[in-house]
Amino acid sequence: MQKKSMAIAIAIALSTPVAVFAQESASTASSMFRFSGFGTLGAVATDTDKAQYATSVLQPGGAKKSADFGVDSLIAGQVDAQFTPQFSAVIQAVANRTADDDFVPHIEWAFARYAFTPDLTVRGGIMAVPIFMLSDSRLVGLSYAWVRPPTAVYSQSPTTKFQGGDITYRHDVSGVNLSAQAYIGRAPTDIPVSATGGHNTADLDNMFGVQLTAESGPWNFRLGYLQTDFTYRDQAIQPLFDGLRQINALVPGAAALADDLDTIDKKITFMTVGASYESGNVLLMGEYGKRKADLFLADTSSWYVMGGYRFGNFMPHITFSQVKVDSPTSQSIVPSVGPLAAVAGGVNTLLSGQNVAQKTIAIGARYQFHKNADVKVQWDRVDLPNGAVGNFQKADPGFAGSKVNVYSAAVDFVF
Repeated sequence: MQKKSMAIAIAIALSTPVAVFAQESASTASSMFRFSGFGTLGAVATDTDKAQYATSVLQPGGAKKSADFGVDSLIAGQVDAQFTPQFSAVIQAVANRTADDDFVPHIEWAFARYAFTPDLTVRGGIMAVPIFMLSDSRLVGLSYAWVRPPTAVYSQSPTTKFQGGDITYRHDVSGVNLSAQAYIGRAPTDIPVSATGGHNTADLDNMFGVQLTAESGPWNFRLGYLQTDFTYRDQAIQPLFDGLRQINALVPGAAALADDLDTIDKKITFMTVGASYESGNVLLMGEYGKRKADLFLADTSSWYVMGGYRFGNFMPHITFSQVKVDSPTSQSIVPSVGPLAAVAGGVNTLLSGQNVAQKTIAIGARYQFHKNADVKVQWDRVDLPNGAVGNFQKADPGFAGSKVNVYSAAVDFVF
């Protein structure tokens, strides 16, 4: 009995600090970790059934005359962890339409961050590619006025996230907040295959980029540059390149054309410059992007400018944007008649499918009915030049050169 009483006493003695420690640990864990989330419920419809409206080539399809809820809708959760004043980490999972045309969660961010000083930080993991003004917040609809960031510019980047590391230095000069960020890494990216369904994976390796920013009062300026080696293996188009090389004896220059179009170990560069002004009720913003690709992917120049004015919680806005194609959308090396007509047709079909030129005017309005939620409507008038399909997917013959109305509505929220 004495041994049992002693055991009970020891258990009570031990359990008291354990219970106190457990309470302190729970409190520490609560302050160490913070959960948040965001989402968008969006609907999009157009006035045509001849093509599908999507935000980029990373989506396998999109909206037609019937409303589509997958173009803009998403739900996301994020955990921020602050382990020490210097060391922190972030993980973000997002569920939205994927290249396989399903709606499943995936890791968008997963990185650790260490601050050597308040001005000098390094990160490593999976992060957003910092090439646009809205790179970090492009999925958080509550953070901007549009239903979606202007696709004229934002659809031209070959990827949105990368695996690697970055270093950022910040410094204040006479009230101007300056920052310089450099990053390296790689970015495997799923690209939908419309002919067969599913996707192929593009490998973006040896990625290097820089971003420079300057903020002063209501002004924000950004300059970004990205270069990467690009490899994409598609069994549907590789035979076309092989065929060009085989006919080089008959058609001088065919092999060189194949080398120009091929997708193995090619370089892509992307440069952007942007500025915004936000003061009182006025919001002005614009970005310009320049893409160059050493493959069949089109070289493009793109831009947008927008203006909005707040009336309390209500903001109407207007945006003008354009994409210009700077590379050929057809070829004349292989004759389009005779025994090689099929080869010529395949090459021209491949190139014309990259004619993403378009002009757009977008008029919309945002009403923030709660500090954590808003509702938006937007009308886009998309004007496609002759031969161009713009951002539209799965276009029918005869669609190129059309004028299309796109109608969008969305509810954004954070929690």
